[in-house]
Amino acid sequence: MSRKICITGLGSKIGQAILEQCARESDTLFLQYRKNKPDLDKLSLPDKIEVELLQVDFNDAVALNDFCTKISKCDVIINNASEVITDILPMIDDNAIDKMINVNVFALIKICRAVIPYMSSKRKGTIINISSIAAHRANRGQTVYAGTKGFMESFSRALVAEYGARGIRVNCVAPGPIESGSLMEIMNYAPDEINQSILSKRLGKPKEVASIVEYLISSSAEFINGETIKIDGGFIRGL
Repeated sequence: MSRKICITGLGSKIGQAILEQCARESDTLFLQYRKNKPDLDKLSLPDKIEVELLQVDFNDAVALNDFCTKISKCDVIINNASEVITDILPMIDDNAIDKMINVNVFALIKICRAVIPYMSSKRKGTIINISSIAAHRANRGQTVYAGTKGFMESFSRALVAEYGARGIRVNCVAPGPIESGSLMEIMNYAPDEINQSILSKRLGKPKEVASIVEYLISSSAEFINGETIKIDGGFIRGL
């Protein structure tokens, strides 16, 4: 059965892993990125898919509205786009705060609001929101970022309370230390501290996050709704 799927944050390794893991023949895919344009030719994708690659900055209100209109009739939404700016609270300026709220909170709300009417009319729809272990085990420098991810998880549960009875499933995946993004910069100067805080003694791989997402959008997960699944290798102390 063909599906219309929207995945945001395709500039990241996790976003690309989710695409590779979840795309199926006959799917129509709306793929958002901000500045790091993904090279789809280097990814393992089915031949018979329709792809629309969209460069959209979620800090641009007009562009965000246009994007929401375009993806409003999707069957699956995977909100992976995220803005991560770390520093102790007095050192974070208003611009940085605005960026994290615009991408991590405001865009999330508007995208979900855009697709709910269509999903509700079909009595079927799946939304996966990529949160972070920071919502549960925040560290220095993560006050605003952790707060936005905490909002994401609470928002997702409330959305299920409103629309779960209409066949809409909303779940979160909360990655911990994964070989992707800003964590790799920390690994350059504090690899021992990171590895000692993970019971698995290694970083997670983007594909491991993608595998959870693949399961959650499948029919096998139809009885899972309003949950947050952590994938952190037994992350116990923080970075």
